[in-house]
Amino acid sequence: MKLGLFGYGTIGRGVYTLVEQLDKSYNCEITKVFDLPIKKEVLGDKLVTNIDDIVNDDEIKTVVEVLGGHDVPYEVITKCLKKGKSVITANKEVVSQHLEEFINIAHANNCSFCFEASAGGGIPVIRPLIDNIKVNDVNDIYGILNGTTNYILTKMDEDGLTFAEALDLAKQNGFAEANPTADLEGLDIVRKINILSSLAFKGNIKNDDIYHYGITGVNKFILDDIKNHGYALKFVASSKKTGNNVSIRVEPTMVKKNHPFAAVKNEFNAVLFTGSTNSDLMFYGKGAGSIPTATAIVSDLVSILEKRSYIGYENKNELIVNKNMQNDFTYYIVNSKNVGEFRQKVSDEELLKSKFYARVLD
Repeated sequence: MKLGLFGYGTIGRGVYTLVEQLDKSYNCEITKVFDLPIKKEVLGDKLVTNIDDIVNDDEIKTVVEVLGGHDVPYEVITKCLKKGKSVITANKEVVSQHLEEFINIAHANNCSFCFEASAGGGIPVIRPLIDNIKVNDVNDIYGILNGTTNYILTKMDEDGLTFAEALDLAKQNGFAEANPTADLEGLDIVRKINILSSLAFKGNIKNDDIYHYGITGVNKFILDDIKNHGYALKFVASSKKTGNNVSIRVEPTMVKKNHPFAAVKNEFNAVLFTGSTNSDLMFYGKGAGSIPTATAIVSDLVSILEKRSYIGYENKNELIVNKNMQNDFTYYIVNSKNVGEFRQKVSDEELLKSKFYARVLD
C-alpha cells in the first residue's frame, strides 16, 4: 500500500521511521510527504508542497495527518475522505470539533477514519472504549491526559524545581512546545476529554462548553501543603453523565497517595473508566513524545492494513454540558494571603477568584 504523510515534524518523523520498520509482509511505503520546501534536503523527491498532490494521487489509498492546527488539517481530512482515502490523525483539535462529521464521510465513501493518537498519546484507549461501550454503559471518565503538565508537576514535586525550571526541562526533553499555553491552561486536555466523552456518552460536545482551569499558579508552598495533607497534585479531566446532562471539567486535582493516579508520573498518562457492567477500567502509558504518539498512529495503520479499522459513532443524545449539575465537590483553595483551606459546594465564580485551587478526589 502506498501512503501519503502530511507533516514531517517531530511526530511525522516518528511515523516515517516506524512505517519503514514494519514487517515487509505489509508491503507498505510512504511515497509522498507534504511539508515546507525546506524539507527537500531530507525528503528529496518524496516532498510535495501542495496538499492536492497527495489528495489527487489515486495510487495513495491511506494518509496520515500530523500537521497540527485546524484549517489545513480539516481541509486535508475532508478532501481525502471524500476521495475514498482512509485517514489517520493525531490532531485532537480538529477531531474534537468534527468527529461525527469525519466518521460519517468515511462511511459514505467506504474508507476509514482512525484517531487513536488524538486522546491519549501512546495509550491504546480509543478502540477499547469503542468496543467496550457496545456492552457497557460508561458513567464516569477520569484522565491524566497531558504528558507535559504531568511531567512538570512531577519534577516540581520530586526534584524541588520551580515551575519555570520544570517547564524549561520539559521543553529540553521534547515534552513541551515552544508555546505551551494549550498544555498549561488545559486546552489540550479539553479536546481529549471531549473526544473520549463524545464516544462514551454517544453525543456531541463543544470544546467551548468545557470548564477548564490551568496549573500556572502552582508553587512550592502549594505542593508541600498538599503533600502534608496526604495528597498528590495532578492535572485531571473528569466527565460524568447523568441522563442527558454531562458534568465535564479540567482542573488541578488532589488525589490520595493510594489512588492509582498518584503513581502516574513524568510524561505518563492514565485514563480511568467506570462502567455499568465491569466497574473500573484503567489504561496507562506515555502521553507525550514522538515515538509513543507515532506508535499509536502506526497501530491505526496496521488496523487498516488488516481490515479491522471500522469505527462507528452512535449519536443518540442531545448532551447538555454543565447544566443542572450540582457542584458537590470538595476544593482546596489558596487565598490571597497564601493560606490553603478546604471548602465544599463552591461556585466556579468563587473558585476563579482564588489565588489557586484544586479539586479533591478521594
